[in-house]
Amino acid sequence: MIRYFWKYRYLNLFFILFGCFFSLYNLTSFKVFFDSERIIELSNVDKDIIEKSIDDSNLLLIGVELEDSLSYQTAKSIDIVVNKLSESDYIRSIRSILNERIFISKSVFPIPIKALNLKSDTSYIRSLKNIEQLNSNFITNDLKNLLLVVKCKNLESEEHKINLLEYLDRQFSEISNAKINITGQIKSEIYMKKNILNEIILFILFSAVLCSLILWYFLRNYRLVMVCVFSIIMSIIYSFSLSNFLFGGIELIMIIIPAIIFIITISDFMHLLNNKKLSTNKYKLFNYQLLNIGKPVFLTSLTTAIGFLSFTFGSFEPLMRFGVVTTLSIFICLFIIVTSFAIVTDLNLLSKIKYQLSSRNLDRILSIFNNYKKIILTSFFIFSLLGVVNMSIDNYLTDEVNDKSELYKEINYFEKYFGGIKPLSFTIINSTEKFNSDFVDFLEKDEVSVDIVFNRADTTLIKARIKDIGAIQSKELYERIKVFSDEYKTTISLGGVGYLFDQISNDLTFEVLIGLVLAILLIGIIFVVLNNFNIRYLFVSLIPNLVPMLSCLGVLSLFGFYLSLSNAFIFAIVFGLIVDDSIHIISAYSINRKAKKSIEESIIYCRENTFHAVIKTTLVIIVSLLPLLFSEFKSISQLAYITIISAVFALIFDLLLLPILLRKYIK
Repeated sequence: MIRYFWKYRYLNLFFILFGCFFSLYNLTSFKVFFDSERIIELSNVDKDIIEKSIDDSNLLLIGVELEDSLSYQTAKSIDIVVNKLSESDYIRSIRSILNERIFISKSVFPIPIKALNLKSDTSYIRSLKNIEQLNSNFITNDLKNLLLVVKCKNLESEEHKINLLEYLDRQFSEISNAKINITGQIKSEIYMKKNILNEIILFILFSAVLCSLILWYFLRNYRLVMVCVFSIIMSIIYSFSLSNFLFGGIELIMIIIPAIIFIITISDFMHLLNNKKLSTNKYKLFNYQLLNIGKPVFLTSLTTAIGFLSFTFGSFEPLMRFGVVTTLSIFICLFIIVTSFAIVTDLNLLSKIKYQLSSRNLDRILSIFNNYKKIILTSFFIFSLLGVVNMSIDNYLTDEVNDKSELYKEINYFEKYFGGIKPLSFTIINSTEKFNSDFVDFLEKDEVSVDIVFNRADTTLIKARIKDIGAIQSKELYERIKVFSDEYKTTISLGGVGYLFDQISNDLTFEVLIGLVLAILLIGIIFVVLNNFNIRYLFVSLIPNLVPMLSCLGVLSLFGFYLSLSNAFIFAIVFGLIVDDSIHIISAYSINRKAKKSIEESIIYCRENTFHAVIKTTLVIIVSLLPLLFSEFKSISQLAYITIISAVFALIFDLLLLPILLRKYIK
């Protein structure tokens, strides 16, 4: 295999470039799948529940935020806009204070009247007094915020959805001194798809610049920097093209693939470039690096792929697709890296590297760590314990957006003024009017906003919303509803996108974590098999990677961090990535021990060679991930800071404590 890469290096490069050209052509049109849409579409939940829930995807909430209390003229202006909207081909119905009916008395025969009467200024003032006494879900007490619940139709394509949102913005812009907030799955879907593409492009550009700068600092050779960055960009293009070819688009969670490719490519490339004993024979040099460093590089690619492959055994298809695409991309990336390294060796670029990390500087770093060895060990133990004890799993609809996002601000508006954005539906069979009334009162006392009550023959359908309180608290609410229905001996069937999300999200999170545990154990077993079934390698290979992750989790738990579907798989990714450095150190140590070198000689070899590459790789990864910290998508920003914290902890552990484990257990 080594001879193949050397002999056909330029032919391989031709095929890589040729394939990259067609991959770019393939990416001229691709689709981004939205997570909540996929949860509904691809879940294994009872199809009857899904059919009752799917209609919520056509629900839009429009909030009209006024500078002053609602005046008669402003109400007339809003009424004109609502009448225009009702004529749209995309709108089925609109519920608001303008068509809400309230009961003026609770006698035997209560009389329903319009909540807001706009026939005259006098009738308008009178209706405001009625609203003040009886309250309404469609207007706040200070009369400064109005809610419109819009049911959409005929939204068969993304273009239709965009047209509808633009139409709504145009119509409401005619209302003076008013700010419009719109939320719903349609709005979130369009907003996130649009911003995902922008973020992918910006991340690649900024990270490429930062990566180039830090690589230049370590290598001081612009051609090597160009080869590395070029390899990264081509690998990213292949990854997205592969997903587009296999599945017709990319899943929302695949937006972190560029970060993964950055980390994998940089790590492998930096290790291959790490060689102080250069040979004048180019093939001999290439062969030496592939034999001594190429094997650990392949092993790290294999272990990283195993981490991602664990996603393919779950029931959530977007994660399965993510696992397949990332696993294949890792080996495509490896092929590109080895080909690039063969060309770098042939062009004699390795001799021009100026190493910026001297052994003296490394000794200073290690001496600092050694001076605080007990404190560091104690800190690892405490934070790991905190990570285990404080581990919690929960899921929110807004998990994917940061609180500084415009989308989050709009969602928070409805959370604050109109009872939330999580849709629920309740179907009641053979209920009485008294039960319906008592049940609505029960829901409102439990902070559930009831929008619509439909009475059809022997069935009552209630459409409602709750705040985004998380899957755990939501399930507690559902239990209270079940107790209420049992007391009245009436069957209540729950549905809605919010209910469906709560039923699925935590289970999927557990699936991801179970997959991570299995992947970790499998990686440990591989080490045992590769080292003559020495069971000690199981602990030596896992401890340096588990402890940094658990310590990271412990630190984050101090700031209210919880595991969710949007970040649980990040820890699987992080494990696959931080395991690379420990594998290189363990492999270098094992190779030297098999070469009959003493324990101390093997440790010294690791310190003088492998440690340099580990430190440089970690620094390059940290710098390259910095732009992600400012992403408005939580899965991206969380990938950045979780990886950075874990990578720093892993570096400290690998440099300070891993040699101790090797001395004690691998003799």
